[in-house]
Amino acid sequence: MAGLHAWPPLDQRCLHLAEAGSTNSEAMRLAAEGVPSGTWVIADRQTAGRGRSGRAWESPAGNLHASLVLRDVFPLEKAAQLALVSGVAVHAAVSGAVGAALDGQLTLKWPNDILLGRSKLGGILVESSVMRRDQGALAVIGVGLNLAHHPELEDRPATGLSAHGASIAPLNFLPLLDGSMQEWISNWASGEGFAAVRNAWLARSLPLGAGLMVHSGQGIVRGVFAGLDPEGALLLTLPSGALQTVTFGDVALAR
Repeated sequence: MAGLHAWPPLDQRCLHLAEAGSTNSEAMRLAAEGVPSGTWVIADRQTAGRGRSGRAWESPAGNLHASLVLRDVFPLEKAAQLALVSGVAVHAAVSGAVGAALDGQLTLKWPNDILLGRSKLGGILVESSVMRRDQGALAVIGVGLNLAHHPELEDRPATGLSAHGASIAPLNFLPLLDGSMQEWISNWASGEGFAAVRNAWLARSLPLGAGLMVHSGQGIVRGVFAGLDPEGALLLTLPSGALQTVTFGDVALAR
């Protein structure tokens, strides 16, 4: 993969909106117009925020809703790894913001969730495409974090930093996230490659042996977390003892 060129200062490549339907949609629109890699779109509120599988994402003011444009540093077939690369970067940024008090409670859940304890703190939505043959692969990395508020979800618990006594405004958090994204995307796209990212992700993930449920659209598969394969797919040990590789699905902690 190509190396990551240094990005200009953040204030030269950040579009701050009072409101957007979806920062991912806005970032993809701008990418089609040719904005450079490293451009951020951040909105105080989203009116049509979304997560994986088209789920609605609650987006009140005070939480982080931001999307990063990335182009020309990866082949399209590697785009799925960006959720894990971004997960490590987001984890590092949140750890830097909250310090040691909450750092030990932060974990990553495959493929794109950031947990605080057993509750969802945020998520990542990566959308990729090829805009034109001469432009190479393009990705938009959307990051949503519950900084000031958190929703009441029917199917899983959620939380926010404010519920744990931590306070940081989205625009103050973004420089931390930007620096962490640059570091980990550069590690992935150049010298160290995905193996280093995979190791870093596993060091921040749920513990091996954690019970999981995978909703694949064809039923629920239950098992325990057994790590990641070399390409970043989830490894699940089934009750039979067989090892299953999961490349797609909605993963929840076993109750």
